[in-house]
Amino acid sequence: MDEVTTEAVPETRAARRARREALLRSPLMPAMATVPRPVVVAVTVVLSFLLVAAVRTDAVLVAAGLAWMGLLLAWGWPRLLGSSSRFGSTLAVAVGGVLAPVAAVLPDGRPTLRFVPVALAVGLGFMFGHQIARRDGRPRLTESIGVSSFGLALVALGTTWLPLLETGAAAEVALVGFVGVAVGSLADLAVGVTRLRPWLLPVAMVLGGSGALVAASVVGGPPPAVAALTGLLVAAVSHALRRVLSVLPPLTAIRCQVAAAAAGVLLPGVVAYGVGLVLVG
Repeated sequence: MDEVTTEAVPETRAARRARREALLRSPLMPAMATVPRPVVVAVTVVLSFLLVAAVRTDAVLVAAGLAWMGLLLAWGWPRLLGSSSRFGSTLAVAVGGVLAPVAAVLPDGRPTLRFVPVALAVGLGFMFGHQIARRDGRPRLTESIGVSSFGLALVALGTTWLPLLETGAAAEVALVGFVGVAVGSLADLAVGVTRLRPWLLPVAMVLGGSGALVAASVVGGPPPAVAALTGLLVAAVSHALRRVLSVLPPLTAIRCQVAAAAAGVLLPGVVAYGVGLVLVG
């Protein structure tokens, strides 16, 4: 009886293209990424509106709020991203998270980024110093440094909220930005709705822009176009980061959800700063 030999048929370019298009139409998503995280949304809203109140008061209070957020980030960030040296990563992010916003309002309470690089350098020093002092063989060293560096980068980007407080017009951009982050985060609650899931980013942007417009009408500024643009952009960036983090298994822990919320408030600072710098001055 003759043996039947089977050979693998090479995949054609058309077949590969069809497979990619099918994957784009129905992307694979971990089941946990479709579970709403009310804690993340609640913490995002609370932190954002606390900073809104601080913006209406004093830059030093905003710096204190950002420092507190840096500590919340340090509390859960290493566990969320699976650092092999949680103590070292927590220490580095906590030191940088506190020193960066404090340095931004030194020495006279006026917000500036002049001394922030020094604070971040101290955080980097703690990060590398701890790695040198480790006695466990330094497993997954690169991954541990990457987790710490990512946390410090979020801290640095969050500090860029502060220069907006130097003038009244730019401070209004910061205020509507925080409102946009808070209102835009409500879109996360619809992640369990299959039909809405592909549209969550546009929904978050619309919510963020609408919230920013309402806030601008209440406080009397910035202009509607600037407010809407700020709300759209900060809500989009914040939502995108939370969705990226939503696939990580440790997100089921409360401390990791708090860290994800803090990260979602810190990151859009650079977007609001860019809008204020270009459109407000």
